[in-house]
Amino acid sequence: MFMLRSCPSSSNFSVVAYFYGTLHLDIVTSSTVIGYLVGAVLISAALMNFISDAYIKRTTAIFVFGPCVILGYTLLALQAHFPSFHPEICEINKEPNNCEPAKGWNLTMLCLSLLLFAVGEGCMRSCIPSLGGDQFSNDDPKKSQLKSMFLIWLKFANSLGAIIGLAFLVWIENNLGWNIGFMICALIVLVGLLVAASGMPFYRMQKPTGSPLTRILEVLVVSSNKRQAIVDVIELQETGQAECIHKSGATQVDETKAITRMLPIFISCLVIYLPFTLLMTLTIQVGSTMDKGAGIIQIPSASLIAIPTAFHMLMQPCYSRVLTPLLRTTTGHECKISPLQRIGAGSVCGTAAACIATLVEVKRLTVVEQHGLTSTGTGVPISVFWLVIQFFLLSIMDAASFSGLIEFIKSEAPPAMKPIAPAVQSFLAGLAAWSSCAFVQLVNRATRGGDCSRGWLDGANFNRTRLDHFFLLLAAFELVALINYAFWARRYAMKQQRIGTVGLEDDN
Repeated sequence: MFMLRSCPSSSNFSVVAYFYGTLHLDIVTSSTVIGYLVGAVLISAALMNFISDAYIKRTTAIFVFGPCVILGYTLLALQAHFPSFHPEICEINKEPNNCEPAKGWNLTMLCLSLLLFAVGEGCMRSCIPSLGGDQFSNDDPKKSQLKSMFLIWLKFANSLGAIIGLAFLVWIENNLGWNIGFMICALIVLVGLLVAASGMPFYRMQKPTGSPLTRILEVLVVSSNKRQAIVDVIELQETGQAECIHKSGATQVDETKAITRMLPIFISCLVIYLPFTLLMTLTIQVGSTMDKGAGIIQIPSASLIAIPTAFHMLMQPCYSRVLTPLLRTTTGHECKISPLQRIGAGSVCGTAAACIATLVEVKRLTVVEQHGLTSTGTGVPISVFWLVIQFFLLSIMDAASFSGLIEFIKSEAPPAMKPIAPAVQSFLAGLAAWSSCAFVQLVNRATRGGDCSRGWLDGANFNRTRLDHFFLLLAAFELVALINYAFWARRYAMKQQRIGTVGLEDDN
């Protein structure tokens, strides 16, 4: 089911081409809609993780909210199929300034379909891995080993589904029609839900046991009544509440303190994540203006993401099965990269991706001027494969920083809080995606100037933008975010070392 979910989900990288070519949305609006969509999916995943832990079973969440994905794709297919649901057909690449954008009811229908998709996609993204993990007992060492094996196969299935979606569904959407592509996506998700439903008699169900977030809120409420930021165990005992929370109070306070200590890391990661969605979206969009030919085959720019995805899928077993044991044998150490180091490495890749994107865009605009293509929106004689390097670096950033934050929470948080690590990461990444919408609009307005001149990203013609300047700004932003993160990460590591030293002295 996870592979079938990943297949159409990965093809959504190309939906920005649908916004541009069929709905005639300009550059800023397309980037903003994608940012809101990505943020809604991630925030929905975080909320569904919380709900499935605290209130309803995961299978109930999957089969109640999962069909929303099918409904969202169906509405998108209807909008793409019927001319009355989208603007009149117009060659936006040839006449980028003469095409009427979608508005009114058409834009409302788009937002409704994307909202339905986000709710269902977020639910399946968070609940399916958790449902699989529930089938294994953590008390049995053999079951724990099987659970680790399951998670490896789950990542493999996710990558395999993404490659299929990027290679085939993106091609179908761009060549056979968006209506056909969206309907195939809906059918694939339907098959996935039916496959999951066939296993219902065999699943090991976990009853909702409550979320640690609820306990943290309880502590914060008590702390606000005492006009303090953090409640200490000793202070709770002094207030006469010790009998009520004698057993659970210490755990609640420990969880709250752990989250409080990690807050600077969380905020730093939010800033690191902000340029990611913009870099990915704008790179896919600018690829539509470049030469997509590979012999007799036309390759959409979004399909290039399949190259780094396949590389990571092949390298993952090599890293865990070959490289790590080899380094352990030769050096005598574990040779594992810490979660904080993985987040930092991902940010370095993000900075490098933005710098390379700037250089490629400078080269592309130079070719545009040489061939006099400023008035047209496509046909730039430069290969789309120039974008592979920045896609590769962005995929490393995705794999390193995003998963690194999850591992950081699991390694540093109390045991009861470890299950919410993916929810916290999804929530921060969702906030970053929504923040990127405000960022791109703010930058575009600030660069217009007082004489009504064009902003860096005004209009729908990429050959008349200053996307190179915007990519350079993103590179500078990511570099500042990396420096800020390095400061807080180093401070957190030193603080944890001091806490560990004090604990050892107390034990002695």
